[in-house]
Amino acid sequence: MTVLGDPGMWSDTFPDHLIPRILDLVTETWESFEKPTPTEHEVPITRRLKRALKQAKDYQRLPVRIERESAEDDPITGEELGRIDLKFLPAVSALEEVYFAFECKRLNILENGKRRTLAPEYVMEGVMRFVTGRYASIMQHGGMIGYVLDGRCNDTIRLVQSNIRRRCRALQLDADSILLQSRLRPDNPMIRETAHKLSRSFVLHHVFLSCR
Repeated sequence: MTVLGDPGMWSDTFPDHLIPRILDLVTETWESFEKPTPTEHEVPITRRLKRALKQAKDYQRLPVRIERESAEDDPITGEELGRIDLKFLPAVSALEEVYFAFECKRLNILENGKRRTLAPEYVMEGVMRFVTGRYASIMQHGGMIGYVLDGRCNDTIRLVQSNIRRRCRALQLDADSILLQSRLRPDNPMIRETAHKLSRSFVLHHVFLSCR
């Protein structure tokens, strides 16, 4: 195939140097973000967050475009596989398959006066979407955002860790690599990572955001 223009625009990998900047963008934007209520749903939270992230990344001149609820279709059948909550597309890439995706989930919600952790849903309806290739099927990195509605992030991390440990085989990771401290941002205990042995090496970055 003849490639016209800059060959770098046809790279099939997301620029590694942008990933820590995206993690910082999320955590720093969250600091001044109007925090959700204990009963607010995921979609309105993510909608507001996307607007704040867009303003912040434009101010910082971060060379990405941000999409919300972006449809991900099967490349062969065209069937919709799901909708990516937050998709970061590098400005330098012409390939639509190249992006950094965040799946966003609520944790520790208040429902009918009772607290529900939703840690199993975080794992099975969030993390698993990357493991099965529904999202980021050719990428080496992806992300999870956990909105910790009651602010108890340390407890939440332990619960999520426990749920991941019980499903190590299905998630294709080693028991000793569950929610390790982030290698990209080791000084932030609210950013963790899991390394999955898929058809390629794949690192999932977990960002836990306190809503208190």
